[in-house]
Parts: sequence; C-alpha cells; structure tokens
Amino acid sequence: MRMKHLLYAGVLLLSLSACHKSLEDRAAQECKEYTEKKCPTPVVNDTRMDSMVFEPSSRTIHYYYSLVGNADNEQAVNAKKSELRKALRDALKADTGTKGYKDAGFNFRYTYRSGKSPSKVLLDEQYTEKDY
Repeated sequence: MRMKHLLYAGVLLLSLSACHKSLEDRAAQECKEYTEKKCPTPVVNDTRMDSMVFEPSSRTIHYYYSLVGNADNEQAVNAKKSELRKALRDALKADTGTKGYKDAGFNFRYTYRSGKSPSKVLLDEQYTEKDY
C-alpha cells in the first residue's frame, strides 16, 4: 500500500513538473505578450516603449524605447549619459517586477532610439548581475 502511494506521488510530481516552463521560456513569453498587448506605449516624459524582447543566447531582457520631442536630442543625451545610466540602474534595482529574473542572474539592456531618426541609437546600456 505504501509503495503504491509513493508511486502515485512520483507520477504526480513528474506530471506537474512537466507543466512548468523554464524561466527563459517564461521570459520570452512575457516579453512577447507585453509587446503585442501594450507596445508601442503612449508617450510619457518624451519617451515611448517600442518593444521588449528576450534574447536567450545572452539571457538578456532587452527594452527598446524611442525618445521624442525635447528628449530626442543627441547632444543632450551624450552630456547626461552618466546620469542616465545611473538612473536606469537605480530603477532596475528598485523594480520588484524583475526580481525573479534578477535572482536568476539575467541581464537587462535598454536601447533608446531617436523618434525622428529611428536608425540612430542615442543610448544603449546593458546591466549584468554585478550592476544590480
């Protein structure tokens, strides 16, 4: 009787574990769903999120933004680059929504493009586990 219960418990555990996606699969799905449902986002503070992508080869969640209006200024971005990098890092540290990914050592990358000239990258920053 006891052996039968152990067998059922084992089968149940195996079947439940088969239903779970890996954290990488979950990241890819969440990024895809967010992009499909919410992007591009409305412009807030001259910034619009265009998409969010998971890059499995580097375990990176990559956010793509466009800067518009007054923020779409290459000279201003270059002059404030260190402040912008610190602000992004501080926001990442404080973001509880990414805790599971940070605990797993994922990387985070932020690319800001010009709204007027989308091929022009104004800021491109990557953060690894040592940064957050």
